[in-house]
Amino acid sequence: MTNETDPGPGPDQQPRTPAGGAEKDPSSDGSLKVSAPEPAGDTEQTPGPAAGSNPFVGIPVSDYVRDGVAALLLFVSLTMPWDAGHKASDKLEVVLVTVVSLLSLALPYLARTGALPTTWTVHTTRLARLVANAPYVLLAAVYIVLDLVNRSVDNGWGGVGTALSLGLAGALLAAQPRQAELGPVEQDGAASRLWSLVLTVIAGVAVVGALIAFLLTFSLGVPVLLVLRFLVAGAVTVALVGWPVWGILRREEAWRLVLVGLGVALVALFVLNTSNLLVSFDSFALGQFGLLLVPAAAAAASSPALARTTASSSPVSTWVAVAVHTLDLVVVVALGTALSGVLTLADGGRGSILILSIVFGLLAAGAAFVARRSLARDAVAGRTLALGAAGVVAILGIVLLIVATNQPGAGFGTSLLLLAYGLPLLVVFALTVPAEVRTHFAENRPASPVGADTAPSAYVWQPPAPRPARPKPAKEPVAGPYGSGSYATGPDGYGPEAGEHEPDPVATPSRPTSAQVPAQAQPQPVQQVRYQPSQEPTQPVRQDPPTQQARPVEQYQPTQVLPAQGGSSSHPVQPVVPERSGYAARPGYAAQSVGDTAVLPPYQDPQPAGFSAAQALDPSTPLEVLAQIVQEAPHLRPQVAANPSTYPALLEWLGNLGDPAVDAALRSRR
Repeated sequence: MTNETDPGPGPDQQPRTPAGGAEKDPSSDGSLKVSAPEPAGDTEQTPGPAAGSNPFVGIPVSDYVRDGVAALLLFVSLTMPWDAGHKASDKLEVVLVTVVSLLSLALPYLARTGALPTTWTVHTTRLARLVANAPYVLLAAVYIVLDLVNRSVDNGWGGVGTALSLGLAGALLAAQPRQAELGPVEQDGAASRLWSLVLTVIAGVAVVGALIAFLLTFSLGVPVLLVLRFLVAGAVTVALVGWPVWGILRREEAWRLVLVGLGVALVALFVLNTSNLLVSFDSFALGQFGLLLVPAAAAAASSPALARTTASSSPVSTWVAVAVHTLDLVVVVALGTALSGVLTLADGGRGSILILSIVFGLLAAGAAFVARRSLARDAVAGRTLALGAAGVVAILGIVLLIVATNQPGAGFGTSLLLLAYGLPLLVVFALTVPAEVRTHFAENRPASPVGADTAPSAYVWQPPAPRPARPKPAKEPVAGPYGSGSYATGPDGYGPEAGEHEPDPVATPSRPTSAQVPAQAQPQPVQQVRYQPSQEPTQPVRQDPPTQQARPVEQYQPTQVLPAQGGSSSHPVQPVVPERSGYAARPGYAAQSVGDTAVLPPYQDPQPAGFSAAQALDPSTPLEVLAQIVQEAPHLRPQVAANPSTYPALLEWLGNLGDPAVDAALRSRR
């Protein structure tokens, strides 16, 4: 770190400018070019530490954490099973490569203190760490090939244990470049490409190994249902490894964080597996392989050289996407658990754990799927549902673990531990822990589904609204040749008089009845209402008392013979004079006499002209008038829905109509 001989300086290396401004030009002629000295405030610190200065200045905290995690994984792996019959500490070759990987962690610190040769550079440190950790990777590859060739765990050395999983992850963490050792992206892009290749190779080994393990089950002569069970296990492994890596290769930061979180969860589960109920090794002979390589893939994905290729400009959207993708993996693992239980039960297996795995697996998959859709559609509104679904999935998974623990001879795979702990915790972490996420959701609260004024009615007790008095009909309907008597069903109480025909139900638009309007919406008629002729069928209009005398109802003196609908009839019809007073006859039904036969013109509903949009939107409009508007002027219902003075019962009634315009007005009240 004290001398610069490599032409490509690292981030903590800057060309030294001798006193007097002479600076060596890196050109081929090696000539010196003299430049004016820059001000002291603009020059960067040289990597060589001055007398009494801290040699580790400039190393970020993440580099210290990376070194500590790598050392911890390498040490812990020595206490765990390397294969089906041996611990890592029982194998001399494993101990030797572990010691070499641990020593490689000290190289950058020795270089900064000047303990290494003066020709040592940052590039030398990065290359030396790669070389020092390559033996561990090669040894892990050799044992994977031996397990494939052996195809048995009865001889005591087949399989791939959790020690190989954790130790390989620690070696990859030790081999990757640190944040302080990376140069600019445009000048140091080779490091990013290298670790993208490393991640692709690890994921390829896991996915191809899972497929090979499934294909080898055909040579074992197992039943068809057991083969299908191995197929489900292989599909879950491919999804847990291949799906996140595919997203990382597409430069999606959310998938990179998902894979890192998945690796951290598996490492914690492997370390805490003190009861040995968890199957601590995979093998091609057992038809399962690949899931133990997830920590190694996560270690490669956490490399700073790879992380800068997937950087995102929106932390909030990134962490929400992390929760969405994790819920996708929950659906996959839960369905895999349920299908495995079904196939085992169909193959003759028995036990309560199988029944619970089917039921709880389907419940967990359903809860995660609903929460995933809600969170992807609206993060603010779906956050609570996603957190609740994560809790439900965790509870179901923990119950399955308890049942499996208390059942003699029962064991469970890694996927069940992920369903109980790893994946739900990752969802909760993504939606609650990052500072940007907490700030965003603190500033954006989910809005009420109807409106702020009606929201308390959903969770605050209120006395029920009194039932309205049922209006009594003015008189009994009188049968006539044109239909029954009164059709008055609304609060206005108007209908065809006796002797008039009923309006066509198809041609006349329907109006809300008094039974459909809330109790507070029943207005008391205070003014006289009459119908006026027009050209279009609409609703009645409220007007002041008429100043002109109403047109008298025509009476038909001679006996009339009118044809019946769909044929003819010759029975006599006596004219009926309505006895209602105070209302004019409806001009739309006024009969015209042509000779001795009465000819009725087509019915035409009157035109409303008493309510306006301004009146419907005016907060000072009386409540009974608003109720009358929604009944007699349906085209003004959106304005009544947007009126801030509209009372909750009427808003609820409007929301139940299913009118898109009314629903849009209700949403605008938020």
